[in-house]
Amino acid sequence: MSDWILHHYWPSPFAHKIRLALRLANIQWVSVEIPRVPPKPDLMPLTGGYRRTPVMQLGADVFCDTQNIARVLGESGCQKSLFADGDMDRILSYTAWLDAVVFDLAVRVVLTNALGSAPAEFIQDRGSLYFEPDWSAERLTAELPSVMRQLHAHCAQINATLANRTGVFSDQLSYADVGVAFLAWFLRGRWDLGAEFLAQFPQIVRIDNTLHALDDQYVEMSASDALKEAAQCQPKWVGAWTPFCFEALSLGDAVRIKPKGQSADPWVSGRLLALTDTRISIACVHPDVGDVAVHFPVAGYQLMAEG
Repeated sequence: MSDWILHHYWPSPFAHKIRLALRLANIQWVSVEIPRVPPKPDLMPLTGGYRRTPVMQLGADVFCDTQNIARVLGESGCQKSLFADGDMDRILSYTAWLDAVVFDLAVRVVLTNALGSAPAEFIQDRGSLYFEPDWSAERLTAELPSVMRQLHAHCAQINATLANRTGVFSDQLSYADVGVAFLAWFLRGRWDLGAEFLAQFPQIVRIDNTLHALDDQYVEMSASDALKEAAQCQPKWVGAWTPFCFEALSLGDAVRIKPKGQSADPWVSGRLLALTDTRISIACVHPDVGDVAVHFPVAGYQLMAEG
């Protein structure tokens, strides 16, 4: 099996989430650092233009989105360490809620408090990804008290869930707890009041401390060597076709895909290789790498016929 090659930058919250998962699974991985904001010239040949961080490469297979990366980790022998009770779908549903609801609130708190200090181009770039098309600094500031109340309510709920057992779902830590620790890491590291806020939730702090006591096990690789790795391999992680009664697409169709919503993400175009209940696989071709299979989760992504 090819090495787990993680394309990331160290301050990235979602990359940190996958690094925590790799720690919990006790997996050695390969680190390829990418720029924090576009352009990302050494990543685009692998992803067909997908720009979000992180991306996991296995030879000529490229997995986008943390939910998708976590699933392929579970499918590759990490079921017991990341999905302790065997219920991958329940755990991934929980982390999807954390990402879409709780982390979204945390991002609004952090970016609103950073309006006067972070570089303007960084705020603009992240605002175009996370917020509504008509977002503004004034609107974020006005909504901050309500956002903080909602964040407090969700953290209190998570804390209560953890009060009587080691992890979110059982007495063994799982990827659900990785999601909790990643949220805590983001708040305490990016918000000057984050540690004070988290002190109200001792069970969240416990999970945070436990997972961050584990060590990363990685070696470094250059971006050019990662491209060579893809060029020397053929895609292997191409799934089946799961019939869907309203499906208008067929294998081999020219398609395009992007995260749902009104973000500034570009469309990724390619040929449809596989479509299951959980994963979309498309073939992309680039002179630097040849044929690669780029894999996305079904949930949270718009898939359309090209043209």
